[in-house]
Amino acid sequence: MKNKLYIVLAASFLTSASALVAATWWRLPVWGAEVRVFGIDPFEAGRVYCGTSRGNFYGSTDGGATWTPLRSGPAFPGYVVSGLIPDPVVRERLWASLEGQYAGGLVVRSDDRGETWTVLAQWKKSIATRALALTFDPGPVLAVGGDDGVRISRDGGVTWAATGSDMPGLSQVESLAFDPSDPKTLYAGTWRQAFRTRDGGQSWIRIAEGMVLDATVYAWDFDRSNPRDVWVSTCGWVYHSPDGGDHWTRFKTGFTNRRSHAVRRDPNRPGVLYAATVGGLHRSTDNGETWSRVSRESLVVTSLEVDRKSGRLYVGTEGEGVFYSDDHGQTLESGSVGLAEGRVSDLVPDPSEPARVFFFRAYGGEESGVWEALGMRVRRVSIDPLPPAASLAAFRDAAEKTVLVLSSSSGVRFSRDGGQHWSVLTAAPPGTPIALFGAPFPTPILVTSAGVFRATDGARRFDAIPGAPAAPAAAELLLGPDGQPLLQVRSAEGLERWNGQIWSPYRPGVLKGGLFLRESASASAVSYSTLEDIDGTLVWQEGGKKLSLTAPRPGLALAAAASAPGGLVYVGTTGDGLYLFEP
Repeated sequence: MKNKLYIVLAASFLTSASALVAATWWRLPVWGAEVRVFGIDPFEAGRVYCGTSRGNFYGSTDGGATWTPLRSGPAFPGYVVSGLIPDPVVRERLWASLEGQYAGGLVVRSDDRGETWTVLAQWKKSIATRALALTFDPGPVLAVGGDDGVRISRDGGVTWAATGSDMPGLSQVESLAFDPSDPKTLYAGTWRQAFRTRDGGQSWIRIAEGMVLDATVYAWDFDRSNPRDVWVSTCGWVYHSPDGGDHWTRFKTGFTNRRSHAVRRDPNRPGVLYAATVGGLHRSTDNGETWSRVSRESLVVTSLEVDRKSGRLYVGTEGEGVFYSDDHGQTLESGSVGLAEGRVSDLVPDPSEPARVFFFRAYGGEESGVWEALGMRVRRVSIDPLPPAASLAAFRDAAEKTVLVLSSSSGVRFSRDGGQHWSVLTAAPPGTPIALFGAPFPTPILVTSAGVFRATDGARRFDAIPGAPAAPAAAELLLGPDGQPLLQVRSAEGLERWNGQIWSPYRPGVLKGGLFLRESASASAVSYSTLEDIDGTLVWQEGGKKLSLTAPRPGLALAAAASAPGGLVYVGTTGDGLYLFEP
């Protein structure tokens, strides 16, 4: 199995003596990623690369059917890949740009297909790297663009010079592209229209005749035989220019969604173009005059590329990973095996079959929903459509059968057949769901913006808990000093705590005379369950027990954990998939 991780680690409940044991972390096959960009290897057929919103790079040698991380462990955590260009001259060389999730940016280069990277430039405050472009004149010339405009490097990324700073509007750059036939002509797409330089950045002009003012330009595509024939994708459909951007015509007939992240013409099929929209993959067979959606509308397409040699179309998506097509988009084949960035938002053991764990896969498109894990086997069990994100709870009803409860911003549902089919409540509790708590309560507790409720009648309904706050804003499960769970609810009136029987107001300690004064013994309550990485050690605390494991790798975005017989521990993450610890 490719993704098996062998690690010798210390695993022990910290309430007892530590013991060094041989153990294994497994990365379970919950595949998916938000794919931001592709790069086709110019030297080796079938080799393709992609970059993701988690700052990682992957490579495929079988035309996108399966993928392998280009380096072990996270590549650039905290960054989003914004550009990826295989060098057309030097084998195995890759150029890439990354934008910080909150601030900053990087330009990096690899000379070994992404196994190691060299940081060429870094900006700590400005997001200067939303776009990357490469040309040769005669050596490599790089351009990056972002919040504060465009920068150009003529020495392979060693030094950078700002360009166009005197051009009004040349900021908030979203895309860049060099003219394939002229290294001194560079196009820039911004949050408001497009710009062009024909003298290597010495002077710029706005090229927007025919464009609406707020047209954000996301991507460029050129006719290789006539580079003045240009298509761009924008926040409002796609535009075409026959004269290098001097004049534009917008095309939108047949689109079912306007926001288009990318546009690509098919190099092997004259008149065929593809557009990546947040409402599916669209295609034109008449040079862009009309378009039709050729995928399901729920497919959020984030990137496109066409292999000029094989004609294969690569489709990157938000959460579902990669699809590819060999029949100009008519059918899409999933190619996400190895893209280990699925989001697992919640995990709950099956109270009737402890070896089984249910988990919710979030923001995974068609793969979203309730899944189950039995050891190293995982499968989706939900058949009915479910929200893109939700919380789970499980309990046994009066007949000793497992009932699953699902809570999301759209309401509450329950399942009595192992998560396959889901029913809405006949009388839903008022308010918007805020939090759902299963174990350690005998039946799930639901907190909404209108009160606190307890599941009854096998979760067919939720009854209000007497004395609960009338308008909760937040809720947290705590562990009281007596080892019992406490539900803490925050509202405009303050904090209230429920011990399963009565509600009590709670005021945090106040500082007086250098001492904190407590209202009651329950003030020493701590979180009932926590999961964190402390210097490479994964520490999971739940219900007064604490488990310490050497983390499978650094930088995991931890979400939830669940245990199973035999010392098994499942760890779900919000972007790094699902892990299994096996002692």
